[in-house]
Amino acid sequence: MTSSSPSAVSEDSTSLGLATWSNEFSLNWNHDAPQGVDVSLFRPSIPPVVSQLLSGFDPINSSFTLPELAMLPVDVVLAVSDSTFQEIPIVQDEDNDPEGVRLLLCPTPALDKNAKSNTLPFVLHCYSQWALARVFEPLKLVYTMRDQVITHFSSETTRNRTILIANVMDTFAKKLAIDDSRKTILNHLVLDVQQSGAYFTATPPSSVPNWDRQNAMHTLDSMLETFSLQIATQSISACIQSLDYAAPVFRRACSEPPEQPVNLANILLQSNLNLRNFAIFDIIQSITTGRPTYIRYEVPFSLELCERIYQVQDSIGLRWLHGFPDQFILLFAWIISLCEVPRAGNNAELVTWIETNLPHIKIAVDDSGDPVLRIGRMVVQECWRFAVLVFLYMVLGQAHAHDPRVIRALKGFMRLVRGVKPGRNPDAYLFTPMSVAGVAATEAQDQDTLRQRILGVRECADPGTVGNDVVLELEDIWARARDEGRPAVWSDLRIACFRVTGR
Repeated sequence: MTSSSPSAVSEDSTSLGLATWSNEFSLNWNHDAPQGVDVSLFRPSIPPVVSQLLSGFDPINSSFTLPELAMLPVDVVLAVSDSTFQEIPIVQDEDNDPEGVRLLLCPTPALDKNAKSNTLPFVLHCYSQWALARVFEPLKLVYTMRDQVITHFSSETTRNRTILIANVMDTFAKKLAIDDSRKTILNHLVLDVQQSGAYFTATPPSSVPNWDRQNAMHTLDSMLETFSLQIATQSISACIQSLDYAAPVFRRACSEPPEQPVNLANILLQSNLNLRNFAIFDIIQSITTGRPTYIRYEVPFSLELCERIYQVQDSIGLRWLHGFPDQFILLFAWIISLCEVPRAGNNAELVTWIETNLPHIKIAVDDSGDPVLRIGRMVVQECWRFAVLVFLYMVLGQAHAHDPRVIRALKGFMRLVRGVKPGRNPDAYLFTPMSVAGVAATEAQDQDTLRQRILGVRECADPGTVGNDVVLELEDIWARARDEGRPAVWSDLRIACFRVTGR
């Protein structure tokens, strides 16, 4: 029988918050540069937020005017009228949608180009195309996405933004990249939500806590929807900047008092998608950049808790959105918290308990849908299991890349990667665990495989995107370790992130 908690760790230690990983929130906040990095090489800054870029903009009225800075390209679909209507393309080839997501989200309408009522079908179509291109298991998302789009579209305050987001999604889904026109739109959307976040954070909390949390969650909703576009099209630095703004909003949305850590397990087990989404982004940005988490978390961990998360995966889990198993997110956070326990890294019994019980953490695999896609999704999630091992040994155990345990974990990871053919599925969802496991890659063959698989994903091939930055970080780690005649260690990732992003 497998033990559900390590005997070598006290009950208190399993719920330690990330005490030294918290930060005071400020729009000018930045982490200190890693030791040995010349700060003068980088001058990152947060640009001033443009005030009310889209205020007074009515996309349903063709007579709208915008400030000169915010003028949009003529091919952007803002309303359904003679001058601005764009036909929804009728896609005959359904090879990119073997699970029928497009039909579920937006049945193809018979379009009348003069009917304003066709704006919503266009928006739904754009969101369905985006889901096919970016969502790990779009079938799990389809009804939630449809309801959310309809809700946003029915509101005067969110309709304009929803239409602009749809235009960015439409272009990305067609090209897996966005043109200069859509980059302009996205930059305006980002500045707008950053301004909203800054304004909310600067406003004193309401005397009614529940009301304040609801306002925070509403603000966070807009910020994270825009953030989903950023992680597909913009740099790591730009994404981190948006998290700078979103983190204090998230903290106001949590029920714990400001002086207490946020219980991560409660976040992962509750129904609010935006709270779960931010917490996952926070943990992922930490393990893939070497930076601290934004939020101080209380992190309980046990196999029983993993089982509870597994049981609710279909109803509230976010594995279907990003391909990150929620149980592993919790385990990553727990490992981070254990790093704050004196001598925990030297506790061989603790490390053994984690590596022994890791195979017992069940991952949900949807039996429905396309069988080929299902195989790719299974590979992605099992790759995360090996990425956890690499992280465990190199972070908690402070092992270097030549440690036999690290070599063994990386070998298992690479065997899975090479076991599936290169392609959008699964590679579009593999480059994140690759950024973790890649720190341990020392053989030229493994480095070449990781480089080729990441850059083979269309949106990762463009400079100034998250995926491309990941490759630059890995190249920096590999080159420095090679030039200095030593194996890589985990702190190399933090230095590489700073050298590539300035953050």
